[in-house]
Parts: sequence; C-alpha cells; structure tokens
Amino acid sequence: MKYTAALMRAPLSRRATLKGMTAMAGTAAAASTLGFVGAARGDEPIKVGMISPLTGAWTVYGAAHSAGFELAVDEINEAGGILGRQVEIVVGDSRTEPRVVVEQANRLIRQERVDFLAGTFSSAERNAAGPVVEASGKVLLYPTFYEGQLQEYFPGVCNPNIYMFGPEPTQQVWPHMEYILENFGKKFFMIGSDYAWPQVTNLFTRQKLEELGGEVVGEVYIPFNTPQYESVLRDIRESGADVIFHTLTGSDTVNFRQQYAAAGMKNDFTLWTVDDEEVVTTGLGPDVSANDYVSFDYFMSIEHPNNAAFLERLRAKFGDDVLMNTVGVAMYNAAHMAALALNQAGEVSTEALRGYLGDLEFNDAPQGPVWMRALDNQLVLPSYLMKVREGWTGVSDMFEEIQNFQGVEPQNAQCDSLPLGQ
Repeated sequence: MKYTAALMRAPLSRRATLKGMTAMAGTAAAASTLGFVGAARGDEPIKVGMISPLTGAWTVYGAAHSAGFELAVDEINEAGGILGRQVEIVVGDSRTEPRVVVEQANRLIRQERVDFLAGTFSSAERNAAGPVVEASGKVLLYPTFYEGQLQEYFPGVCNPNIYMFGPEPTQQVWPHMEYILENFGKKFFMIGSDYAWPQVTNLFTRQKLEELGGEVVGEVYIPFNTPQYESVLRDIRESGADVIFHTLTGSDTVNFRQQYAAAGMKNDFTLWTVDDEEVVTTGLGPDVSANDYVSFDYFMSIEHPNNAAFLERLRAKFGDDVLMNTVGVAMYNAAHMAALALNQAGEVSTEALRGYLGDLEFNDAPQGPVWMRALDNQLVLPSYLMKVREGWTGVSDMFEEIQNFQGVEPQNAQCDSLPLGQ
C-alpha cells in the first residue's frame, strides 16, 4: 500500500514569508532573490559556530551533520552571501560529550566571536548548550529529531534562542500510528536507550497509542553499550506484543537487532524504529533490517523534486560516499533559513534571527516545504513511513515508501509561556 496524504494547516500571519528562495550555487537568479537592498555591506565574514560530533560515540552521524551545513553555506556564499558578506564556518567537535559542548560553545562565542551557533547532536548536548546561549544571548539552530519541549528541560528547550529543525514524536510517530495498528496489531513492546529522548518519545507514543485503543505490554530502557539481550528477547517473546517500538541508539541498535534477527524473531513481530535511517540501516545490513519500519521527515530515496536536485549538488561536492540523513538535511535547512531571515531583516543580530525566523517558509527544503512556527520555535515538516526492502543493495533500493504526510504540525510545546520570548 502506498499513498500520499496532505495535512492542512490553519492560516497564520507571516512576518517573513519567503517562498522558493534557496540560494542555489552559481545562479544569478538565486542571488537576486535574497534581497540585499538597504543591507550594510562589509568585508568581514559572518561567522557561524558549527558544533558537530566529529569524534565520539555518534561519529557515524557527524559526516552528514557537517556536510549538510557546509553545502548550504557554499550555496549561500556563491549566491552573494548574507547582506553581501561571506559566511565562515568555525568548527567545534562535540566529541559526543555534553561537557565538551559547553567548552566548545563558550569558545566559539567568547573567543571566536561567532554570530550564532548551529548543531550539537543529542538532546543532552543541546541541553548543555542551552545555558550558554541563554547567558550570551546567541541563537542555536538545533538539527536533531528529539523528544519535544517540556519546561523541566529548560533552557535546553522552551528557550527563545533555540530553534528546532528536526521532528519530534507527534510529527515522527503520531501520523503513522493508525497504519501500524490497523495492519500489525495494538500491543506494543517499547525498548529504548536509557536517557531522555527514548523515554519522552515513548511517553508521547503511549499517549497516542492508548487514544487509538492500543496498549503497552512491556517497556524497558537499556544502559549504553549493553552487549547481550537474551533476557530482553525472552521478555518480548512472553509479552504477547504485536509491535516492537524501537528507540535504541548507537551500538546498542546493532547489538539488539543482530541478536533479535539471529533468534528467529523477525517473522513473529513487526519492528518499528524512529532511529534508523540510511546510515544505521547500512550498518545493520539487509538480512538484519529487512521488513522493518522506520519513520522520519527525510530519506535519501524520497521521490520529491527538491530531493533530486539536493542530492545532485551534494554528490557534486562530496562524491558518492557521504550518506545524507535527517540531521544533515536539518543542518542544510537551518543554514538557508538563517540566511533568508537575516537578509530579510537587513542586519545580523540575535534580534534579527528571532524576529524573522518565526513563521519563515522554505519551500526548497530537500524533504519538501517546511516552515518555522513562531509559537515555539519548532519546524513544521513532512513525515515519511518507510519499509526496509528485502535484499536491498544500497540506499537507492533500501526503502519502500508506505505513506507520507506533508506539513505536519507538532503539538504545542509544553512550556510555561507561549509564544516563546513573550
């Protein structure tokens, strides 16, 4: 079954509605769309601090994370830059450690004097950067799929200076819940890594599941770097579950999925993950990953004209070796949307970013049109449900698209005050 559905959104006021204005590399037409009239021009570059997991536990994501941002900055610069000034990336390696993120964020802001930050990877890293951007008055553009905004995690969320460019559970999970329940059953066993993203993701997943008449028959959180899963696999077998809802990350994904497949359980359950895209699925291999389901806002194989053009430019810059994913695309969108906002504002400042990112539309995003919701600094974006094909040989034949929804709005952030900053 394959179909496309579109969710309609209520009209909102637009302070900065900019349609079809991607800074395409090497085209004079794109440069003319960026609107430099009245802009102060100067020779000094606009400096952006990019914090990426270049080493550490999540290095597998680092290549796409940085490549997406670098590609966008190249396009922006070749189209004239921001307000006539070139953009310079100053890199900070997070090493996938929150304490290092604090050090790098402070270095980039205080020593390198960057104009704003983009990146961090995990929720823990973002939360570590939150107090830094709050104290310094700088903006952080955050790219990763995450658990949603709850006031208890302030200032990592519910922060007027942090903008979310990745999906949260009501965008990544909720749109596909009815399909999964109708086709595979209503009893879920939840297995995730033992930290905030899986736990809060499962909280919201349980909410929608119970609303639709389903139930959770087991829930377990696994410490990082757990090597053996015999007892968990036994619990799953005995639970009566229909669906395994999977939020493990890193090496634990590989360990669990290999042992799950080796135990002959793939024919007995449907596995739905909200963590495994092309990069992770490639690491799992076709035998381990076949027939599992995964949902995200972006896959390399989605059939959207924006994506075809994006991948052509990506390969022209990096070759065929870089696997793009949702986080890399979010970094790409963040760079372009920041450039559009600052060009519209006519100045480079935190106030300009905050004033013009809100309700900004970007119709040329690789996954399809997206827009930033001013209410809570959350991107409205598509949601795709994919099934891993049997015997896949690469990213081009890895996934079968089951359904997609365009323009999926998240539930409102659960913050003490909305809109953020007011």
